[in-house]
Amino acid sequence: MANQQQELTTRLANLEKQLERKQIEMHSIQQIGKALSRELRTRRLLPLIMNEVTRLMNAERSTFYIVDRERGELWSQIAQKAEIKEIRLKVGTGIAGYVAKTGEVINIEDAYRDDRFDPSTDKKTGYHTRSILCMPIFEPLSEHKKSPDIIGVLQVLNKKDGVFTEDDEELLASMASQIAISIINARLYSSLEKRVSELNLMFEIEQELNKVYDLDELLRFLLEKITSTLQTQAAALVLLKENGQEFKKLRSLHIGPERLQALHPSPHTGRLGDVIRKGQIFFTNQAGKEKWLKDSFRKKEAPDFELHHFVCAPLIVNDKVIGVLELFNKTQPNEIFRQEDLRLLGSLTSQIARSIEAHRLREEKIKADRLASIGNMMSAIVHDLRTPINNIFGFVDLMREEEDSQLRNEYGDIVKEQIDILTNMTKDVLDFAKGKTNILPIKYPVDKLITNFTRLFENNIRNQGYEFESSCEAAGSVYVDPEKLNRVFMNIMKNALEAMEPGGKFSIGAEEQNGEIVFHLADTGSGIPEEIRDRLFDSFVTSGKEGGTGLGLAIVKKLVEQHKGRIEVESELGKGTTFNIYFKKL
Repeated sequence: MANQQQELTTRLANLEKQLERKQIEMHSIQQIGKALSRELRTRRLLPLIMNEVTRLMNAERSTFYIVDRERGELWSQIAQKAEIKEIRLKVGTGIAGYVAKTGEVINIEDAYRDDRFDPSTDKKTGYHTRSILCMPIFEPLSEHKKSPDIIGVLQVLNKKDGVFTEDDEELLASMASQIAISIINARLYSSLEKRVSELNLMFEIEQELNKVYDLDELLRFLLEKITSTLQTQAAALVLLKENGQEFKKLRSLHIGPERLQALHPSPHTGRLGDVIRKGQIFFTNQAGKEKWLKDSFRKKEAPDFELHHFVCAPLIVNDKVIGVLELFNKTQPNEIFRQEDLRLLGSLTSQIARSIEAHRLREEKIKADRLASIGNMMSAIVHDLRTPINNIFGFVDLMREEEDSQLRNEYGDIVKEQIDILTNMTKDVLDFAKGKTNILPIKYPVDKLITNFTRLFENNIRNQGYEFESSCEAAGSVYVDPEKLNRVFMNIMKNALEAMEPGGKFSIGAEEQNGEIVFHLADTGSGIPEEIRDRLFDSFVTSGKEGGTGLGLAIVKKLVEQHKGRIEVESELGKGTTFNIYFKKL
């Protein structure tokens, strides 16, 4: 009876222990499930998985490796309770490397009796590995793949109460599929984040294109954005001349000009020549094996810049290579240039090439527009100068043949008048081009301004066959430069006479309105055409005249504004035009 009681007590104790173990397992499974469902970043996911798996398996520690196929490595961000923060193993090396290569589950009771075990990590950390349970994590099955890839390896070390059992294997296997789904989700999330970052970069480049007008500034912006986005140590943009035989511009970030020149001896040699000739990306994560790169980055000349990774991508417009983009060294430890980097570069180089070409075309158009403006200006000035020059030649010839001294004097006065016109015209052009603002305003009577203008120009206007009228209905003074204001009146008068047939009338007058003095200068000409009214005061705008530089009214507006005044125009086709100039009355 006592034996039965003892046996029953023992069975109850075992059942309670098993129940407690199952409760721990259920709690750990729940915690792992929560962790996997709420965390979408791989580097944060790894320690969460390891913490709970270690507890679930009643082990001393665990390590979760991600398989990096491009590097042929396994890496783990954290080795739990160890000094090493990141472990990297080659696929096929050690127990975890063997599992990553074969896909087998390994359960070892004594690690040091297994030839596949690599004790080097133990030696570095002082830890002693006894039992190991190591399991592959396969990607979820899909229609596109018949045999799924191994995406990770979960390794559990040193079971606290013995060795790992088949039940432990089944329990860990039940977690593997859930972990695999979480890893794939984390990768998809990371891929989405990168894609958003790429789109933002392209949008920023497109925006910058609308603001930057200097090519060097554009190249600098592009280099800074690319090195930041792709996390590289340095970058260079190299543009070819139109003939494709020489380099036109070499711009770099964090690379000196001498080394940049050494890297680019010719567009036709080495790997660089291949990229330009074939229009295909070249990259290497073992740059030290490329002699031309090794020679350009000799360590004795560049102790702080040892080249490991290199990408050279062509910039192509309309099937023509216009330059190359080069990237040097990944900044993150143990990183390399990957296929996703090359995919992004393919999109970026296309946009960069279009950007540079658009900038080049814009510069060419600006130059063409400038040349056209200069041509128009010179044509207008030469045309305007030709008339007085021809008049001078004509009257000089008449003077040589004329015996009457009185007529010769008249011809001489005309020649002098034409020379004065030439002098004023050239002065107008030069002053306007230089943006001179040398006005000397003084307090000056309004009626005196009208009287002076009348005295100087009335006879000249009437002698040309036009009527002239002047009036002053305003008393008081204005703060002006009399000489410059007289020039304003003269330019408006000159335009009016050129736009009228003989017999037309030009008038000048002044009156007071709302505390201002208004000068009215009117003609009875054909009026201002509709198509030029909105740009009447722009440079080189002229209409209805045989000559003229098109600068007269531009100069008028500039002088009026320098006097703090304003000018308005009233015009009616077939009836004439009036210019109203307003100044504050003193």
